[in-house]
Amino acid sequence: MLILASKLLTQIYAKFINKYLKYIKKKFMPFPLEYKFISVAEEQLGFKFPEKYKAKMQIENGGEFAISLSDEDEYEDGDDIEVWWLFPFQDTSDVKRIKRTMEHLVAEHKSTCELEDFPANSVAIAHNGDGDYLLMRADEDSQLGEEIYLWRHEDNEFIYLLAPSIEVLIPSEDHYSNHQ
Repeated sequence: MLILASKLLTQIYAKFINKYLKYIKKKFMPFPLEYKFISVAEEQLGFKFPEKYKAKMQIENGGEFAISLSDEDEYEDGDDIEVWWLFPFQDTSDVKRIKRTMEHLVAEHKSTCELEDFPANSVAIAHNGDGDYLLMRADEDSQLGEEIYLWRHEDNEFIYLLAPSIEVLIPSEDHYSNHQ
């Protein structure tokens, strides 16, 4: 019974954090993005992003979100909620967008590739500020898969499948409001 109550509180806390982050996002963060900037990044990286990811980033280029990464009985105090930041695509449309996308996906990719044991054929799409990354991976071609993986810098031998797609990891505003 205590485990169920703890899980329920954790879910309520996660929903609260996500609502708060959505409020912050609307006030302070991401701009819509023109497709041409995604194409430029794909050319620079040598990888093609999945269509669902590109569609999401065109609506909101970057931003933050909260997720729970623990098993239901691992934590009882809600400390398993982590805040993550999506790397934006570089947007050179105007000075404000240039400033907001200075730490863009291509620049961050160059940095993460230099990390010891960073997985080959992977692109980091988000970070938690603690050295951990969410990745998309390519098999043998340059097409990145829809799946989102977790790479922990302290446990760099393992890559964990976190979500089957970006829309499952970060539901759209419409999806979120329709399922409350």
